Amino acid sequence: MLIYVLLLILSYLAYKWIIRNNDYFEGKGIPYAKAMFLMGSNNIFSTRRSLPEVVMNWHKTFKNDKVSGFFEFMKPIYIVRDPQLIKQLTVKDFDSFSDHRVFITEDIDVLFGKALISLKGQKWKDMRSTLSPAFTGMKMRLMFDFVATVGKQTASTLRQKIIQGGDKNFEFKELATKFTVDNIASCAFGINVNSFENPDNDFHEIATEFLNFTKFSNVLKFVGFISVPSLMKLFDIKFFSNKLVNFFHEATIETMKVREQKGIVRHDMINLLIQAKKGKLVHDDNKEEIADGFATVEEFENEKSSAKRKWDDLDLVAQCFIFFLAGFDTVATAMTFMAYELVVNQDIQQKLFEEISQVEEELGGKLLTYEKLQTMKYMDQVVSEALRKWPPAPVTDRICTRDYIVKYDDKSFVIEKGMNFMIPIWGIHNDPRYFPNPEKFDPERFSDENKKNIQDSTYLPFGSGNRNCIGSRFALMEMKTVFYYLLLNFKLAVTEKTKIPLELKKIPVGIKIEDGVWVGLEPR
Repeated sequence: MLIYVLLLILSYLAYKWIIRNNDYFEGKGIPYAKAMFLMGSNNIFSTRRSLPEVVMNWHKTFKNDKVSGFFEFMKPIYIVRDPQLIKQLTVKDFDSFSDHRVFITEDIDVLFGKALISLKGQKWKDMRSTLSPAFTGMKMRLMFDFVATVGKQTASTLRQKIIQGGDKNFEFKELATKFTVDNIASCAFGINVNSFENPDNDFHEIATEFLNFTKFSNVLKFVGFISVPSLMKLFDIKFFSNKLVNFFHEATIETMKVREQKGIVRHDMINLLIQAKKGKLVHDDNKEEIADGFATVEEFENEKSSAKRKWDDLDLVAQCFIFFLAGFDTVATAMTFMAYELVVNQDIQQKLFEEISQVEEELGGKLLTYEKLQTMKYMDQVVSEALRKWPPAPVTDRICTRDYIVKYDDKSFVIEKGMNFMIPIWGIHNDPRYFPNPEKFDPERFSDENKKNIQDSTYLPFGSGNRNCIGSRFALMEMKTVFYYLLLNFKLAVTEKTKIPLELKKIPVGIKIEDGVWVGLEPR
């Protein structure tokens, strides 16, 4: 009898512990989605929805409230959707919200844990200051020939295969992934791999492992890192394989050693990391302004200060790792959405082709240049609108690093240290209050005449504030270049396999398109 009483008491105490935060938002007067026992509310893991659909639901459920709440399992999390408040928390009061939430720490996975996106506090500030000069417009200009060469090679290889009788229908995400892998292999490591001719190369195999991120086993790992990180650490469960870790270590460190021993200078990421390790990577003195595109993130003054911290080899390997991870799949996803819109909006594709043809005529057959790329206003409008309608990062977050009093309207409450909030980028980008008729793909939103009407902090394809995406210029350069060469050589057409409208897969991590986006490449 005593055992049953003890079990009853323990069960009651466990239940009370599990629901201890259920009235968290109520005590602050903030509207919230009530939690289901253990599963939370609107949880990406407890609903059969795609991640963008979940984020859209977060945004819509309390669309007239500047701040609301939900529960991720047992953890209360804020949703901040008001543009002015987003700017207040991520820019003006950045020091109180300077960190991202990190699931995979350095002691669990050294590469992911040391990568810029995972770092916190002063170490993040130092690394951001160290790397910031590597992603300026001037550095992109120096690197651009590699990108243009890969873009031209991609189109040429595809054209040759089609003319020789090969299939002219492609799943575009697969095509875009090969381009971005080849591009990063060239721009980061100085290696020409041509995944269209040699799909079994090491870089493409590593990319394939990354793309398995949404496998059920990896999703379970991800849930484990979110909910019971100490248990994952106890059993020494790694997210990325030793093969992958060793690949990046060897590719980065060995290349750096060879370059230094032989005095090889190539204006790519390895060269920039060599400079960073020596403390010689600094912002350019050249004050010439380069218009990199509407979506390019703002550079903040604190990024221009020189960090004095000494970085070891693994610190640098981790940056190459995250450059590869973020630079190939996210950009390939953005390209795929843009290709879909060009297929279903032939008038927009034709107008873009006419601009490309004009630039090609001005170049007289020479390789595309960074300066010419930036003169293409309509290209920038189309890319900007693709990133508006289909942001490849549907949500971003911040952690409160010290107790912070939030004040707006007649409300005032404290966000405690350690609590975090999310910004529903997908919801904001598709909110008719900020972008009328959001379902329509309309590049004219970003024309010189109209873009000034876009409200501050409502367009966030690369995040917000100091912790925005450091590689926005590189991503835009990749997207524009591949479409320049593809549209110069091919008309993108509907095929029997093209699914209109497209449908997103019901997976809790990442973005995948059901049945892919099939595009016909018709040689011009």
